[in-house]
Amino acid sequence: MSARSEIKYFFYFTSISIVGFLVFYLYPILRTIYLSFTNRQITSPNYTWTGFENYRHAFFDDAVLHHSLIQTFKFAVVVGPVQIIMALLIALLLNNKLKGMGIFRTVFFMPFIIPTFAVAYVFQWFFQPTNGMVNGILGYFGINGPGWHTHSDTALMTLMITSLWGFGVTMIIFLAALQGVSKDLYEVAEIDGASRYRKFWSVTFPAISPVFLFNSILTTIGALKSFDLAFMMGKGEGYPANSTLLYSVYLFGQAFQPPYKLGYASAIALLFFLVVLVLTALNFLLGKFYVKTESK
Repeated sequence: MSARSEIKYFFYFTSISIVGFLVFYLYPILRTIYLSFTNRQITSPNYTWTGFENYRHAFFDDAVLHHSLIQTFKFAVVVGPVQIIMALLIALLLNNKLKGMGIFRTVFFMPFIIPTFAVAYVFQWFFQPTNGMVNGILGYFGINGPGWHTHSDTALMTLMITSLWGFGVTMIIFLAALQGVSKDLYEVAEIDGASRYRKFWSVTFPAISPVFLFNSILTTIGALKSFDLAFMMGKGEGYPANSTLLYSVYLFGQAFQPPYKLGYASAIALLFFLVVLVLTALNFLLGKFYVKTESK
């Protein structure tokens, strides 16, 4: 087959993917960049070029945006690491060969496939201050429970707790990596008299460290981009008193709630992309200190 024929068949088989990338990825990105320099509103077909005005307003004037960014960092700093630790611990437990282990694996993965609106509804009932299950249990022991998602001091904490259980995919990835660790390495460690703690740090973690980096990046990005639970539990406006107003919720509100400032929303979306990009690069940088490869 000639080189020209190979190129022709390449485009035959990849044309759908290429068109999909251009239409659903590249065009929206370029369109967002363009709109970020305008005062475009969804409700009006007329708009003008404003240059860097949206970015100036985001940096210096929008106190609510700054607050939402701080809330997002607080959320991500707690939820991201705790999800990673929980997923790894559960994966280590499920890596044992015991009867019925498949059932437990399914149970721990199920939260990932449950619709978000159902999760938000159930946890709001759990944490209902007056007749919720959590405060009912605390009251049984003589403890006066907090206001949870109805009080500004505890609403973000409640959102964090609600978000923690969605670690099913991360756990499955860890479990697959653990099952790929050579049993010979454990046998050698046992001969040397290594404890379980030493086996983990000398055998298990170095073997799964690339996967740990991968999961850390995905979890960090996922925590920063969290939207659905925050939107539903915060009633789409960061209720109460902007305590659950994450960056993604604020961005959505700017674009799709009055006054529908699509241009400004595009600008802060691009700024947030840069924030996520920097934190992802930081994850890669930190990964150099603990990721072990065959060359090392």
